[in-house]
Amino acid sequence: MTVLQEIENKAFALTLPERGQLIHDLIMDMDGKAQYSGDYEKEIQKRIKKIKSGKATGSPAVDVFSRIEAKHR
Repeated sequence: MTVLQEIENKAFALTLPERGQLIHDLIMDMDGKAQYSGDYEKEIQKRIKKIKSGKATGSPAVDVFSRIEAKHR
């Protein structure tokens, strides 16, 4: 078994939120975090304001990932 296969096997054993975090971290490493961090921070702050003002509601990550997983089965 190659190192890549071992990593994939371990990654598939992770929970959906853990896989999401791993994917995010790998992409950020490839693309360069500094390139996107400002845009992401602005979007996050905008969404937080909407939630706090009652203009939007949040969903637990586990619910979001469950819906995505069910949609792509």
